[in-house]
Amino acid sequence: MDEVTAGGAGPRPEGAARPGRPGRRDSNPRRELVREELLDIAARMFDERGFDRVSMAMIASEVGLGRSAIYHYFGSKDDILAAMIEAEARAPVARIRALASRPDLGPAERLRAVVEDGVARRLSSGARFVRLARLEAQIPKPMRSDYDRSRRAIYDLYVALIEEGIAAGELRRVDSHMAAFAILGMANWTSRWFRPDGRLPATEVARAIADFALAAVRSGEGAGEDGRIALARARLQALGDEIGLLLAELG
Repeated sequence: MDEVTAGGAGPRPEGAARPGRPGRRDSNPRRELVREELLDIAARMFDERGFDRVSMAMIASEVGLGRSAIYHYFGSKDDILAAMIEAEARAPVARIRALASRPDLGPAERLRAVVEDGVARRLSSGARFVRLARLEAQIPKPMRSDYDRSRRAIYDLYVALIEEGIAAGELRRVDSHMAAFAILGMANWTSRWFRPDGRLPATEVARAIADFALAAVRSGEGAGEDGRIALARARLQALGDEIGLLLAELG
């Protein structure tokens, strides 16, 4: 794909980011803030208008940058999308692997650490995670393959952690694949109902979701009843959040 087609704003200026790679991060705090704002606005525009219908010039105008200035951050809109995939899908794999291999924690506590860290990271990215999920069908094939592999790697790591916990006797004998889907679903859904100005900060929400996840699968005397109570509370909370969102949309 040539630069005019990809960016819709003419050839890339000298010294701009190379196409096909995420724009490099800068140590300058001001530039990093602009970069993050650019990613947020581009994600919204891709989501609302469609990836193919958004040009680099349109993004630059929305952010308040000149047509050429945007290329100092990203070489094309493909690079912007690649940066989103890097932050929301590829980078978390390395983070999860590091947490999942901590020698100072048992399997159950490693699972807790992975869930809590994942929710906190997801909520810190605002709506970008949800918008990227809605863009899946529009992601160009080469990037889509990377995106799908990263998501599969995350799922496989969750399955492996659950199976390690079962083998160690720390977790109940559950279907590890179903449990991984359930925990990931509960964790991912937080980005749809969480509000930064809400009653609980992101760190407390992340800790609570990790508690719910562990209570649902942990073994040991009394854990079964505690797990059922915690899971029931989680479901009631999720239902309450759903009702709140529906009322807000209707009102």
